[in-house]
Amino acid sequence: MTHQRINCAYRVTKSGLEHCEWKDFPEWALKFLKWLAGVTAVFFVFMATIDPSFLLGALIGPGGVGLTYLSMAYSKSYREMHTQYHHYAFEWKEITQLAVVTNREIVDFQYSIIQKGDEHVTNGGVNVFCKRKQKEKVAEFIRSFLSPNVPFIKTRADVPQY
Repeated sequence: MTHQRINCAYRVTKSGLEHCEWKDFPEWALKFLKWLAGVTAVFFVFMATIDPSFLLGALIGPGGVGLTYLSMAYSKSYREMHTQYHHYAFEWKEITQLAVVTNREIVDFQYSIIQKGDEHVTNGGVNVFCKRKQKEKVAEFIRSFLSPNVPFIKTRADVPQY
């Protein structure tokens, strides 16, 4: 599914920063399919008054959309497949850089960790989404927990040029 809203939650403690993100199943998709089935059924019935061969289309088209709606609405496994949940926890010593993104409402931090069971270092970044004009305060708040040798920069987010 595309165009799903990501919900984010952050928790700051003395030991580190936790980040949770999840995507809920889009209920608008079910409403759209239900209405699409109804509208196409009415359309094909009117078309059948012009030519009876449209009766077959009136059964197949809206019927298929209706079956798709039913399989999405009542299938627990389908809903779980399109719902994602991630939980990350970082200790303050794992954060290697803090950045204020100037062209977006984001504070970004880079981390470097060793995963359990792995022998190699994993590097990555996490965006902390802020409300408008809060990113400086959020960055200073996070910075107060970091060691003084962690770089604090201002940067632009990569904007693709088409």
